[in-house]
Amino acid sequence: MPEKRRKSAVTIQEVAARAKVSAMTVSRVTNTPERVAPATRQRVEQAILELGYVPNALASGLLHGRTRTIALIVSDINNPFFTMLLRGVEDMAQRNGYTVIIGNSDESVEKERQYVQALIGKRIDGLLIAPAGSGSLETLKLLQRRNNPFVLIDREIESIQADVVMGDSVEGARVLTEHLIKLGHRRIALVNGSYDVPTARQRLAGYRRALEEYDIPFDPELAKECSYRRGPAQVGMAELLALPAERRPTAVVASNNLICIGVIEALRQAQLRIPEDMAVVCFDDIELASAIDPFLTVLAQPARRFGTIAAQFLFERIDRSAPGPARRVVLPSELLVRRSCGSSLLR
Repeated sequence: MPEKRRKSAVTIQEVAARAKVSAMTVSRVTNTPERVAPATRQRVEQAILELGYVPNALASGLLHGRTRTIALIVSDINNPFFTMLLRGVEDMAQRNGYTVIIGNSDESVEKERQYVQALIGKRIDGLLIAPAGSGSLETLKLLQRRNNPFVLIDREIESIQADVVMGDSVEGARVLTEHLIKLGHRRIALVNGSYDVPTARQRLAGYRRALEEYDIPFDPELAKECSYRRGPAQVGMAELLALPAERRPTAVVASNNLICIGVIEALRQAQLRIPEDMAVVCFDDIELASAIDPFLTVLAQPARRFGTIAAQFLFERIDRSAPGPARRVVLPSELLVRRSCGSSLLR
């Protein structure tokens, strides 16, 4: 059984004395155990357990040039897409012996910059980042100047050459909009994120492409720029519902699942039913909600695979096993048709 905790931390020298080995051997057991004979390793591990020794990860990192720590900065941790993405990152990190630090930029370029600067100070080995917006450019350039390995997730920034793992936002928005058109809708709204975010611009482009392919004029009044948050999306949807009846949409494309929640809240507040009064489709599945009630028609992206592939890319950059040019992976999505796209309100 481990001894009672002492007032001061157990030192590596105390572990060495208990196991009758050198401090260097204890260090090898905690950092590169494969280099230590099994019998010696077992003796040291037993001493570590008995004394309750916790290795100094920072000191070890300074000694070996590695902290075995990476970071993931996402734009909104409340978004279930990023929660699933994190699971993929953690899977790969654990497999490779790394710890993950999580940061939430709240779609703020300034908060993102502060996180990156703090993480550089903590000497992380690499960074995965879903940029907050176009203003992230200077922060990413800082990482490049310092030769800090990083991989972009979900969003790419012009003029930054880096590995990126993302979905096809243009094609996804086109598919969702086309699905509603094929159901007979012509007044289709898009409730979108801020155009400062690359995915929002891309989803607007895909929405417009579908309208053009079916000779439906683009109506700027129906394309709402909000943010990837439920509150602004609810306000944007309420503004669409306030339009005169002949200009009001019959269907809505929500640019992500948090926007979709805001859209649904606005419709409920107006006492409108889905799909009887308004058809709704959205980007990204909400796993728990779809398991309980298969309701929302979605363009499902493989969020967990985003994380696993991006983390693998990062570890290859850290280990310098992939010294070639930047890689760009665009993962396919799947249209899952459910009840929310019903076509009872057609004109």
